[in-house]
Amino acid sequence: MTIFLLFFAPFFVGLVALCFSTKSKKTGVLLFHRISKNHPKSLSQVSAKQFENFCRQVCLSSKKAVVFSRYSTQNENEISIVFDDGDKSVFDIAYPIMKKYGLTATLFILSGIIENEKIYDFYSTKNMMSGKNIKELSDCGWEIASHGVRHLDLTLLDESELRNELVRSKEELEKLIEKPVSALSFPYGSWNKKVVETARECGYEKFAVYRNHKFADEKKIIPATAVYPFDNPAQIKRKISGEIIGITKAAALVVPHFAKGTPVFFWNKLYKFQ
Repeated sequence: MTIFLLFFAPFFVGLVALCFSTKSKKTGVLLFHRISKNHPKSLSQVSAKQFENFCRQVCLSSKKAVVFSRYSTQNENEISIVFDDGDKSVFDIAYPIMKKYGLTATLFILSGIIENEKIYDFYSTKNMMSGKNIKELSDCGWEIASHGVRHLDLTLLDESELRNELVRSKEELEKLIEKPVSALSFPYGSWNKKVVETARECGYEKFAVYRNHKFADEKKIIPATAVYPFDNPAQIKRKISGEIIGITKAAALVVPHFAKGTPVFFWNKLYKFQ
Protein backbone atom coordinates (compact mmCIF):
# COMPACT_ATOMS: atom_id res chain seq x y z
CA MET A 1 0.00 0.00 0.00
CA THR A 2 2.85 2.39 0.84
CA ILE A 3 4.50 1.77 -2.52
CA PHE A 4 1.19 2.29 -4.27
CA LEU A 5 0.62 5.64 -2.56
CA LEU A 6 4.13 6.89 -3.25
CA PHE A 7 4.50 5.64 -6.80
CA PHE A 8 1.06 5.51 -8.43
CA ALA A 9 -1.00 8.06 -6.49
CA PRO A 10 0.53 11.01 -8.43
CA PHE A 11 -1.11 9.63 -11.59
CA PHE A 12 -4.51 10.07 -10.00
CA VAL A 13 -3.56 13.51 -8.69
CA GLY A 14 -2.52 14.47 -12.20
CA LEU A 15 -5.75 13.18 -13.70
CA VAL A 16 -7.81 15.17 -11.19
CA ALA A 17 -5.76 18.27 -11.98
CA LEU A 18 -6.35 17.68 -15.68
CA CYS A 19 -10.10 17.42 -15.21
CA PHE A 20 -10.47 20.54 -13.10
CA SER A 21 -7.64 22.75 -14.35
CA THR A 22 -8.87 24.55 -17.48
CA LYS A 23 -7.85 28.12 -16.81
CA SER A 24 -4.96 29.29 -18.98
CA LYS A 25 -1.62 30.11 -17.38
CA LYS A 26 0.73 32.51 -19.13
CA THR A 27 4.43 31.68 -19.15
CA GLY A 28 7.25 32.37 -21.56
CA VAL A 29 9.92 30.01 -20.21
CA LEU A 30 9.89 26.73 -22.14
CA LEU A 31 11.75 23.79 -20.62
CA PHE A 32 13.47 20.78 -22.20
CA HIS A 33 15.65 18.02 -20.78
CA ARG A 34 16.80 15.63 -23.50
CA ILE A 35 16.58 15.33 -27.28
CA SER A 36 16.22 11.94 -28.97
CA LYS A 37 17.42 11.20 -32.50
CA ASN A 38 14.47 8.88 -32.98
CA HIS A 39 11.28 8.21 -31.05
CA PRO A 40 11.43 9.51 -27.45
CA LYS A 41 11.76 6.80 -24.81
CA SER A 42 10.54 8.84 -21.84
CA LEU A 43 8.50 11.93 -21.00
CA SER A 44 11.74 13.83 -20.42
CA GLN A 45 12.68 13.56 -24.11
CA VAL A 46 11.43 15.09 -27.34
CA SER A 47 12.49 13.97 -30.79
CA ALA A 48 14.93 15.93 -32.91
CA LYS A 49 12.14 16.41 -35.47
CA GLN A 50 9.81 17.80 -32.82
CA PHE A 51 12.52 20.07 -31.44
CA GLU A 52 13.34 21.45 -34.88
CA ASN A 53 9.66 22.15 -35.47
CA PHE A 54 9.63 24.00 -32.15
CA CYS A 55 12.60 26.17 -33.21
CA ARG A 56 10.99 26.84 -36.56
CA GLN A 57 7.77 27.95 -34.89
CA VAL A 58 9.68 30.26 -32.55
CA CYS A 59 11.24 31.95 -35.57
CA LEU A 60 7.88 32.24 -37.31
CA SER A 61 6.28 33.77 -34.23
CA SER A 62 6.64 37.34 -33.06
CA LYS A 63 8.64 36.16 -30.07
CA LYS A 64 12.27 36.99 -29.37
CA ALA A 65 14.25 34.26 -27.61
CA VAL A 66 16.39 35.61 -24.77
CA VAL A 67 18.46 33.91 -22.08
CA PHE A 68 16.71 33.35 -18.78
CA SER A 69 18.48 36.05 -16.75
CA ARG A 70 17.29 38.66 -19.27
CA TYR A 71 13.75 37.35 -19.61
CA SER A 72 10.89 39.45 -18.27
CA THR A 73 7.29 38.34 -17.90
CA GLN A 74 6.37 41.98 -18.54
CA ASN A 75 7.51 41.69 -22.15
CA GLU A 76 4.99 39.54 -24.03
CA ASN A 77 7.25 39.48 -27.08
CA GLU A 78 9.94 37.47 -25.28
CA ILE A 79 10.39 33.81 -24.52
CA SER A 80 13.27 31.94 -22.91
CA ILE A 81 14.33 28.43 -23.96
CA VAL A 82 15.91 26.46 -21.11
CA PHE A 83 17.39 23.00 -20.59
CA ASP A 84 17.77 21.22 -17.25
CA ASP A 85 20.55 18.79 -16.23
CA GLY A 86 23.18 18.78 -18.98
CA ASP A 87 22.44 15.72 -21.09
CA LYS A 88 24.87 15.27 -23.98
CA SER A 89 21.99 15.21 -26.47
CA VAL A 90 21.50 18.93 -25.86
CA PHE A 91 25.03 19.58 -27.12
CA ASP A 92 24.95 16.98 -29.91
CA ILE A 93 21.43 17.57 -31.26
CA ALA A 94 19.74 20.68 -29.84
CA TYR A 95 22.76 22.97 -30.15
CA PRO A 96 23.24 22.50 -33.95
CA ILE A 97 19.50 22.90 -34.56
CA MET A 98 19.32 26.09 -32.52
CA LYS A 99 22.43 27.42 -34.22
CA LYS A 100 20.74 26.81 -37.58
CA TYR A 101 17.81 29.00 -36.49
CA GLY A 102 19.93 31.64 -34.78
CA LEU A 103 18.68 30.79 -31.29
CA THR A 104 20.43 30.53 -27.94
CA ALA A 105 19.25 29.10 -24.64
CA THR A 106 19.95 28.82 -20.93
CA LEU A 107 21.46 25.59 -19.67
CA PHE A 108 20.72 24.77 -16.02
CA ILE A 109 23.64 22.47 -15.31
CA LEU A 110 24.24 19.86 -12.63
CA SER A 111 27.80 20.80 -11.80
CA GLY A 112 28.49 17.27 -10.56
CA ILE A 113 28.68 16.04 -14.15
CA ILE A 114 31.91 18.00 -14.66
CA GLU A 115 33.78 15.52 -12.44
CA ASN A 116 31.48 12.54 -13.10
CA GLU A 117 29.91 12.73 -9.64
CA LYS A 118 26.86 10.57 -8.85
CA ILE A 119 23.64 12.21 -10.02
CA TYR A 120 20.36 11.34 -8.27
CA ASP A 121 17.96 11.45 -11.20
CA PHE A 122 15.96 8.48 -12.46
CA TYR A 123 16.03 9.78 -16.03
CA SER A 124 19.72 10.66 -16.15
CA THR A 125 22.07 8.61 -18.27
CA LYS A 126 25.83 8.32 -18.25
CA ASN A 127 25.87 10.33 -21.47
CA MET A 128 26.23 13.80 -19.99
CA MET A 129 28.10 16.87 -21.23
CA SER A 130 31.77 17.40 -20.52
CA GLY A 131 33.21 20.59 -19.11
CA LYS A 132 34.51 21.32 -22.60
CA ASN A 133 30.99 21.08 -24.02
CA ILE A 134 29.61 23.43 -21.37
CA LYS A 135 32.38 25.95 -21.95
CA GLU A 136 31.78 25.90 -25.71
CA LEU A 137 28.08 26.66 -25.26
CA SER A 138 28.96 29.50 -22.91
CA ASP A 139 31.45 30.93 -25.40
CA CYS A 140 28.77 30.78 -28.12
CA GLY A 141 26.27 32.90 -26.20
CA TRP A 142 24.38 30.31 -24.18
CA GLU A 143 23.74 31.20 -20.57
CA ILE A 144 25.09 28.70 -18.03
CA ALA A 145 23.08 28.53 -14.82
CA SER A 146 22.76 26.15 -11.86
CA HIS A 147 20.63 23.08 -11.28
CA GLY A 148 22.50 22.13 -8.11
CA VAL A 149 25.35 19.63 -7.91
CA ARG A 150 23.75 16.17 -7.75
CA HIS A 151 20.05 16.67 -8.59
CA LEU A 152 18.91 16.45 -4.98
CA ASP A 153 15.53 17.68 -3.76
CA LEU A 154 16.67 20.89 -2.07
CA THR A 155 13.60 21.04 0.17
CA LEU A 156 14.67 17.79 1.89
CA LEU A 157 18.23 18.81 2.76
CA ASP A 158 19.47 20.15 6.07
CA GLU A 159 21.04 23.61 6.16
CA SER A 160 24.58 22.35 5.62
CA GLU A 161 23.79 20.12 2.63
CA LEU A 162 21.52 22.77 1.10
CA ARG A 163 24.26 25.39 1.16
CA ASN A 164 26.74 22.83 -0.13
CA GLU A 165 24.58 22.15 -3.19
CA LEU A 166 24.01 25.84 -3.89
CA VAL A 167 27.49 27.19 -3.22
CA ARG A 168 29.43 24.35 -4.84
CA SER A 169 27.39 24.43 -8.02
CA LYS A 170 27.77 28.19 -8.43
CA GLU A 171 31.51 28.14 -7.73
CA GLU A 172 32.25 25.12 -9.94
CA LEU A 173 30.34 26.53 -12.90
CA GLU A 174 31.82 30.01 -12.55
CA LYS A 175 35.32 28.54 -12.43
CA LEU A 176 34.62 26.56 -15.61
CA ILE A 177 33.05 29.29 -17.75
CA GLU A 178 34.79 32.30 -16.14
CA LYS A 179 31.50 34.18 -15.97
CA PRO A 180 28.99 34.91 -13.18
CA VAL A 181 26.25 32.34 -12.53
CA SER A 182 23.16 34.05 -11.14
CA ALA A 183 20.18 31.84 -12.05
CA LEU A 184 18.92 28.58 -10.57
CA SER A 185 16.40 25.91 -11.57
CA PHE A 186 15.24 23.65 -8.73
CA PRO A 187 15.69 19.86 -9.19
CA TYR A 188 12.34 18.07 -9.48
CA GLY A 189 10.71 21.50 -9.45
CA SER A 190 10.77 21.28 -5.63
CA TRP A 191 11.15 24.58 -3.81
CA ASN A 192 9.91 26.52 -0.82
CA LYS A 193 10.54 29.84 0.92
CA LYS A 194 13.56 28.57 2.83
CA VAL A 195 15.26 27.24 -0.29
CA VAL A 196 14.73 30.53 -2.14
CA GLU A 197 15.97 32.62 0.78
CA THR A 198 19.08 30.46 1.20
CA ALA A 199 19.76 30.55 -2.54
CA ARG A 200 19.61 34.35 -2.48
CA GLU A 201 22.08 34.38 0.41
CA CYS A 202 24.38 32.21 -1.74
CA GLY A 203 24.33 34.75 -4.56
CA TYR A 204 21.50 33.59 -6.85
CA GLU A 205 19.23 36.30 -8.20
CA LYS A 206 16.62 34.63 -10.42
CA PHE A 207 14.80 31.30 -10.30
CA ALA A 208 12.97 29.09 -12.79
CA VAL A 209 10.16 27.11 -11.15
CA TYR A 210 8.56 24.13 -12.83
CA ARG A 211 5.87 23.58 -10.18
CA ASN A 212 3.89 25.71 -7.73
CA HIS A 213 3.48 28.46 -10.32
CA LYS A 214 0.89 30.22 -8.19
CA PHE A 215 3.60 31.11 -5.66
CA ALA A 216 5.96 32.59 -8.26
CA ASP A 217 6.30 36.37 -8.07
CA GLU A 218 6.94 36.52 -11.87
CA LYS A 219 9.77 39.01 -11.33
CA LYS A 220 12.58 36.98 -9.81
CA ILE A 221 10.75 33.65 -9.44
CA ILE A 222 9.61 32.79 -12.95
CA PRO A 223 7.18 30.03 -13.99
CA ALA A 224 8.46 27.53 -16.57
CA THR A 225 6.59 24.90 -18.54
CA ALA A 226 7.94 21.80 -20.24
CA VAL A 227 7.52 20.70 -23.83
CA TYR A 228 6.57 17.00 -23.92
CA PRO A 229 6.82 14.28 -26.60
CA PHE A 230 3.02 14.11 -26.78
CA ASP A 231 2.72 17.81 -27.72
CA ASN A 232 1.47 18.15 -31.28
CA PRO A 233 2.39 21.12 -33.53
CA ALA A 234 -0.75 23.04 -32.52
CA GLN A 235 0.02 22.57 -28.83
CA ILE A 236 3.61 23.70 -29.36
CA LYS A 237 2.35 26.88 -31.01
CA ARG A 238 0.11 27.51 -28.02
CA LYS A 239 3.00 27.02 -25.62
CA ILE A 240 5.17 29.44 -27.59
CA SER A 241 2.33 31.96 -27.38
CA GLY A 242 2.31 31.50 -23.60
CA GLU A 243 -0.96 29.62 -23.25
CA ILE A 244 -0.67 26.71 -20.82
CA ILE A 245 -3.71 24.57 -20.01
CA GLY A 246 -4.95 21.21 -18.73
CA ILE A 247 -2.65 18.35 -19.62
CA THR A 248 0.54 20.38 -19.19
CA LYS A 249 -0.41 21.22 -15.60
CA ALA A 250 -1.22 17.57 -14.89
CA ALA A 251 2.09 16.42 -16.37
CA ALA A 252 3.93 18.94 -14.21
CA LEU A 253 2.56 17.10 -11.18
CA VAL A 254 3.34 13.60 -12.39
CA VAL A 255 6.64 13.76 -14.30
CA PRO A 256 8.88 15.21 -11.54
CA HIS A 257 7.66 12.51 -9.17
CA PHE A 258 8.99 9.74 -11.39
CA ALA A 259 12.25 11.59 -11.93
CA LYS A 260 12.91 10.93 -8.27
CA GLY A 261 13.35 7.25 -9.06
CA THR A 262 10.11 5.91 -7.55
CA PRO A 263 9.74 5.61 -3.75
CA VAL A 264 13.36 4.50 -3.42
CA PHE A 265 14.36 8.16 -3.40
CA PHE A 266 12.93 8.51 0.09
CA TRP A 267 15.75 6.38 1.44
CA ASN A 268 18.47 8.72 0.20
CA LYS A 269 20.73 9.15 3.23
CA LEU A 270 21.30 12.82 2.38
CA TYR A 271 17.69 13.73 3.12
CA LYS A 272 17.04 15.15 6.56
CA PHE A 273 14.11 12.93 7.59
CA GLN A 274 16.36 9.87 7.75
